[in-house]
Amino acid sequence: MWSIVFSLIITIAAIQSSQAQQKSTPSRATPDKSRYIGLRYGGNKLPPGHKWIGGSLFSNPYHDEKQYGVTEVVKGNVRMMWFDLLTHHDAAGRAHWIIKDVLFLPPMRRNQLLFYVDCLLANQPDPELIVIADNVVRGGYYANVRHVWRANGKTEKFEPIPVKGIKCMVVGDD
Repeated sequence: MWSIVFSLIITIAAIQSSQAQQKSTPSRATPDKSRYIGLRYGGNKLPPGHKWIGGSLFSNPYHDEKQYGVTEVVKGNVRMMWFDLLTHHDAAGRAHWIIKDVLFLPPMRRNQLLFYVDCLLANQPDPELIVIADNVVRGGYYANVRHVWRANGKTEKFEPIPVKGIKCMVVGDD
C-alpha cells in the first residue's frame, strides 16, 4: 500500500514539475527580437521569407547626422516594424540598412489602420510615430487611436507612448 502511495506522490510531483517548466519556457511562437537586431539588409533585398509592405524615412536628410526609417514587413503571419539606420547607398543608389529595434505589431481588426507617416501629437507633425487607429474619420482625422509607439532616434528603440493627443491625417484621393 505504501509503495502505491509513494509512487502516486512521485508521479504528481513529476507532473507538477513538468507543468512549471512549461510555464517558464517561452513559447516557440513568440517572436524573438534578437534574431533581427543588428541584421543588415538592403539593395532591394530582404532576408528570406520576409515580404516588404511599406516604409518611411523619418529623419531629415538635410539636417540630421544619422538617417533613420521604419520598414513594415511580414513573415508568415507575423507583422512587424523594423527600426532602421541607413548605413550606405550602393553604386546603384540602393539604400542599405541595419535593424536597430523590432516592433511585433499586435493583431489588428479589419476596421483598423497602421500609420507611420502623417500623424500629429498635440497638433504638431511627429514623424517618429507608429500608430494603430480605427478607420473612422472625425474632423478630417483618424482620432480613435488604439496604440502608439515612438521610433526614438535618440535611443534607437520603439517606445510605447500614451494615445492622448494623437491623430493621423486623412490623405485623400484628390
